[in-house]
Amino acid sequence: MEEPIQPLLRPSLTDLPRGPHGLARELVAGSQRQRLIHAIIMVVAGKGYIATTVADVTGRAGVSRKTFYEHFADKEECFAAAARTGRELMIKRLEASFSRSASRSLDPIATLRASIRVFLTLIAEEPEFARAFFLETAAAGGRAQEEQVACRVWFADSARAWHARAGLPGRTPVPGAVYLAAADAAHEAVHRCLRQGRSAEIPDLEDTVLYVYLALLGMPEAAAGLRG
Repeated sequence: MEEPIQPLLRPSLTDLPRGPHGLARELVAGSQRQRLIHAIIMVVAGKGYIATTVADVTGRAGVSRKTFYEHFADKEECFAAAARTGRELMIKRLEASFSRSASRSLDPIATLRASIRVFLTLIAEEPEFARAFFLETAAAGGRAQEEQVACRVWFADSARAWHARAGLPGRTPVPGAVYLAAADAAHEAVHRCLRQGRSAEIPDLEDTVLYVYLALLGMPEAAAGLRG
C-alpha cells in the first residue's frame, strides 16, 4: 500500500504564541517564511499572479507588511521562492516513489506507469499548488518561470534514465530532444485539465501519459497495447 501523500508547502508551525514566548528567532523567522510561501501559492491559485498583491499575501499569512519585506524584496521574489520550494519538494517526493517502484522489481513499463500514477495523484491532491505552479509561472516570468523549465528538464532526464535502464525488446534510440518533448506533452495534458477546472480528473490521464512516453521513446508496440 502506498504511503499517504502529505501536503506540499503546508507550514509546520502556524500558531506562534502571542507576547514573550522564548522561541528562537530562527524558528520564528522560519515559520513566517513558510506561511508567506504557502500564502502566496494559495492566493495566486485563487486570483492569479497578476491580480495578487503583497497585501493579499500578508493578510493570508497573518503577518505584517514589514515582516514580508524582511523576507522578500517583492511579490516576484516571494512567488519564485514558493515555486522553487514546491518544485524541490515535489521532485523529492517523486524520487522517493520512483526508487520504491524500482526496488519492487517491476517490469520497466509497470515501473513507468507507477511513477506516472504518483505524479498525477500528487497534482490532483495539490490543486492550489498545481494551478499556481503549472499555470501562473508564465505570468510571473523570470525566476518563477525558470523553476517550471527546471521541472520539465528533470522529467526529461528521468525519462532518459528510465529509457536507458529499460532494455525492452524493440526499443529504438531516439534523439535527445524527444525526452523533453515527452515531458512537454505530459505537462500540457495536465495543464489542460487545470485550465478547465478539472483537477480531480488528472489521475485519469495515466494511460494517455504512459502512451505518450512509450510512443515517443521508440516503443510503439508497447504503446499500441494500451489502445481501446
